[in-house]
Amino acid sequence: MRLLVNFLSRRRLVFVGTVLLAQIQTPLAVSQPPDPVLAHVTTEVEQLTSQPLDDDAIPRLIEIDESLAEPSSGSTAQTETQHKILTALATSQQEAGLAYVRSVFENAPERRSSAAAALAAATTLRPTDLQDWTFMVRALPVVQGDDAVAILNALQRFRNRANKGQWVRQVILVGLQLPSDQQVAATSLLRHWTGIPLKKSEAVAWTLEKYQEWFSKEYPDQPEPKLPVDSVDRKWTMATLEKPVHDFVTTDEMKQLGTRVYEKAGCQKCHRRGKVGEALGPDLTSLGWRRQRREILLATLFPSHELNEEYPTVIVLLKSGKTLTGMMSASSAEVLAIVSSTGIRQEFPRAEIETIVNQKISNMPEGLLETLTRDEIIALIAWLSSVDGVPRPHTDEGP
Repeated sequence: MRLLVNFLSRRRLVFVGTVLLAQIQTPLAVSQPPDPVLAHVTTEVEQLTSQPLDDDAIPRLIEIDESLAEPSSGSTAQTETQHKILTALATSQQEAGLAYVRSVFENAPERRSSAAAALAAATTLRPTDLQDWTFMVRALPVVQGDDAVAILNALQRFRNRANKGQWVRQVILVGLQLPSDQQVAATSLLRHWTGIPLKKSEAVAWTLEKYQEWFSKEYPDQPEPKLPVDSVDRKWTMATLEKPVHDFVTTDEMKQLGTRVYEKAGCQKCHRRGKVGEALGPDLTSLGWRRQRREILLATLFPSHELNEEYPTVIVLLKSGKTLTGMMSASSAEVLAIVSSTGIRQEFPRAEIETIVNQKISNMPEGLLETLTRDEIIALIAWLSSVDGVPRPHTDEGP
């Protein structure tokens, strides 16, 4: 109990390695401890996790994990070590260990997949904790590879079923990113959640392609369950930006540039970030707590891939015959407000409305990054993902 109280008294995770290395490395350098240090840490972790964790091992593993920088694509050994730590803490069945893994999920979006996979491993021992079920569902937009397979399989151990179309869609999208021999993890979960098909003998015929067709008919207002594809005529794509966006180490200079790029790209016309911008669309102040860098990049390159239910894009037909298209913004019972793709807000009485039709596209225009340099894009992501001085919001992103 003392471990849990001491742990929960911390306000947020402190990644010491990231802070120290950021001062001595260039923005795109890979943040990782020197090899001898990592080798020593890895050996100690192996020793601690080779047996059931006791009251001394748990705080030591937490201390080691906090001392390491966030893993990067160039540090496979570190990634594996930190993943081993989280898995050992989650499967220890000790509340202090579980609490730490859950805090990593909430406080370190870049490690959300690894934390969710650790919780998935713990479900083999106790597939009844609805809190961990929710964490794993929330991780679906970011999980890939082996972590994805582990989470998809773990969710099948629960009797709970996600009842929102957006989460069913996420399972399809996750499955489409897996090799064909692993896609059964996704189709099995889809059958578990939807009850389609009813007969087990028909399950083999229900491929992801068939679930895509079924989803489009069952959830006509949702975006199509298809992976986004880079446009050949775009300078900036996921292929050209994903790795540099993942690898950079944030500096104060980058964040300062990011504030200027935010206005250069026109983001401030609809979005507020702190005291900058208009509050016409979703507030981006706490974005760094809620989304990974890759998610922010994906949403910027493909605005219609994920739609915000609170700010739908609609076509409004007035009784006068006039038609307006835009994003619904904060309104009153008597007045409806529509914001155009250029950030112009219009208001008109609801009594004048003939019909409102939802659209499966975002009001945010595509190609916003095309006029920027790579350094400007990275600076923008650095500023949007920064949580310095931003309190963590209470989240309600579960199914």
